[in-house]
Amino acid sequence: MMEIKNTIKLLRFPFSIFLLPITLFSLFYIHPVFNYELVLVLIIWHLFVFPSSNGYNSYHDNDEGPVGGLESPPKPTKLLLYISNAMDFFAILLSFAINIYFAGFVILYIVASRLYSNRAVRLKKYPVLGFLVVFIFQGAWIFCANVTGLSSINLFPDMSLILSAIASSFLIGTIYPITQIYQHEADGNDGVKTLSMVLGLKGTFVFSGIMFAIATLLMYFSFRHSNSLPHFWLFTIIMLPSTFFFLIWSIRSFRNSIHINFKNTMIMLVLSSLLNNIYFFILLFK
Repeated sequence: MMEIKNTIKLLRFPFSIFLLPITLFSLFYIHPVFNYELVLVLIIWHLFVFPSSNGYNSYHDNDEGPVGGLESPPKPTKLLLYISNAMDFFAILLSFAINIYFAGFVILYIVASRLYSNRAVRLKKYPVLGFLVVFIFQGAWIFCANVTGLSSINLFPDMSLILSAIASSFLIGTIYPITQIYQHEADGNDGVKTLSMVLGLKGTFVFSGIMFAIATLLMYFSFRHSNSLPHFWLFTIIMLPSTFFFLIWSIRSFRNSIHINFKNTMIMLVLSSLLNNIYFFILLFK
């Protein structure tokens, strides 16, 4: 019973909420009707693929310290690997019920995720390549997959949509290095050299700030192109609390690295995700 409980913990289902803003952003351009296909897409990504990816990563990492939402992760067992494999299998199977293009997006996401984590390949140990895998596949890739699955590839010539898809990757690029900033020692001991380790503590904050600035700029041009600039100003207003927290946390961390820890990282991650989700929900139901 304990093994099952620990396995569920390592799948980190709540972590899927942190990736929900990208899905909601894509739905804003689709405005899909509430039907089985929409529900299926949400289930495939957020109940199967993302948790499976978490579990597969935890199985190969065998973390001893805090990781993505778990301050004290339990030890993984073979059951975690079997469950992750089964979840990926059902995700791929279900994705064909959407269409073959969406299934292709899902399959390639799973392949990239496994290459990122698997000990034999371990793309995550390369700072730039590991970053790019997450930057592309958790951002624009998900955005485009949803558009292709629930609407049509004919939407892609729309410049507003293209800019938003790219912006979604920069939103992921904003938070990803921050999630690595408190575990430099643990990653180093595991033979992984993260982008945050290359950038250094101060450099990670600066890099994330630049990523967010670019994401914001892309969203400005996207909404300006579609004559909906009020949507952009709403974004800047709603994101103010997380922006202020990031700036204050950065300043404190520059003065004393004691502030760079799991707790502050999770506050940043939860706050940013919550506000992004609120913003995109408002857009969807306006």
